[in-house]
Amino acid sequence: MAQRIIFEFDDFRVDTGQFLLMKDGQPTAITPTVFRILLALLERPGQIVTKDELMKFVWPDSFVEEGNLNRNISTLRKILNEKPCDHRYIETVPKTGYRFIAPVRSIDYQPPAGSARRAANVNVCHIVGRDNERAELRRAYDLARQGHGGLVCLSGDAGLGKTALLDIFLDDLVQDGQTFHLARGRCSESLTDIEPFMPWIEAFGALAEEQSIEQVMRNAAPTWHREISHAGSGAPRRMKRELSDFCKQISTVHPLVVVIDDFHWADVGSVDLLAFLASRLDSTRTLVILAYRMTELKISAQPLLQVRSDLLSRGACTEIHLRLLSKEDVEKHLALEYPQAQFPEDYAGFLHAKTEGNPLFIRELVRGTGQLTDSVRNMIRRKMEGLDDTHRQLLVTASVQGREFDSAVLARSMNLGAQDVEEALNVLAEGHGLIERIREQQLPDGRFTVRYRFVYGFYQETCYESLEPTRKASLNASLAEAFLTYYGN
Repeated sequence: MAQRIIFEFDDFRVDTGQFLLMKDGQPTAITPTVFRILLALLERPGQIVTKDELMKFVWPDSFVEEGNLNRNISTLRKILNEKPCDHRYIETVPKTGYRFIAPVRSIDYQPPAGSARRAANVNVCHIVGRDNERAELRRAYDLARQGHGGLVCLSGDAGLGKTALLDIFLDDLVQDGQTFHLARGRCSESLTDIEPFMPWIEAFGALAEEQSIEQVMRNAAPTWHREISHAGSGAPRRMKRELSDFCKQISTVHPLVVVIDDFHWADVGSVDLLAFLASRLDSTRTLVILAYRMTELKISAQPLLQVRSDLLSRGACTEIHLRLLSKEDVEKHLALEYPQAQFPEDYAGFLHAKTEGNPLFIRELVRGTGQLTDSVRNMIRRKMEGLDDTHRQLLVTASVQGREFDSAVLARSMNLGAQDVEEALNVLAEGHGLIERIREQQLPDGRFTVRYRFVYGFYQETCYESLEPTRKASLNASLAEAFLTYYGN
């Protein structure tokens, strides 16, 4: 055929450009002769194709007996899983020919669009300890390719490598020869309340730079096209329906992968759009992947928290939570990233003890020759500056105790109620992710205290370094008195 066309019927898809027959997204074995017979029938669905026409199309320069055609038709029926007494696809017209009777949809081929295609063969940084996560993302993509799209949420604290994982996942697809459309965007903290749908507009705006994709958007999602081209704006309800239709149409030939990073800063309209799309992805070939920090969602009481809980309870999304790296992972990282370097003995153990296995901290500690770089220290300071005075003072005072501290000792040294301190520490642990609860234990006088620790030693060091010498001395004295009160005997 001069033009590459995709034919679809039931669970089957025929790609004339690749001479490929697929069922449920999986290639089906078929000989070139049988494939050409199928094409001849699909080009004229509902019409009789005579035996002479079929033989001239399939064997244009050869003399072939009619029995050969009949045997190949029988083979084609077996490939399509037709039962002898129930021909769902191919009808025999006695003494004349055959007719394809199932509904057929034909689509002009569209080449895959998106930055991932252009990024093929670009070096992607090595990542370690993420094999399970990569496999889970690949399973979600394979399901989408087979017509069972979905939503995957990638959750993790700052520095755990969410973006790096997404980069390597997309590169894996490219290196594996997968063809897909990619729409990729990112939320911005500074643009949260300026304009609705901004991360979606960014993602699909880049995709619509391709002429063929732009035409589909003009037809299926005209309001989105006007938004992206700055020609006007539309009603949110209409935009939601249009984007759903656009995703269905654009993913017919190639799967559509939508990736939005930093979704913890998404505007309310973007979250509402996500809730609308999520329940409509299963019947499409669209995979949506969001990356966010859970602590940021809790701090800002982001609407995504409720939407996420609802989607998880209904099985409408999958959440992948990135963990900290193990010591073995750190050793692999050093071997891959610095193959020629000569590190001190058990340098991986030192890095793991200092960073708890946070990839960003590991990388910056190596670059800083054992000390955190200014960029990471500034990031930690910004986290502390985002706290109110009470919570910040609690952390600063706790840092004098060390990496681990007792709530009762902290309360006594600050002349605060034990219950008030425990409630505030719980907010810092559950809401901000700066500390973590270790255990509850009984003091010598019979009262109870809660043992906490800073999530990263760097958090404790940053708090402690913020104190002036006289303030350190004062806090040390008050903490010493508190320790004597509870542990003196």
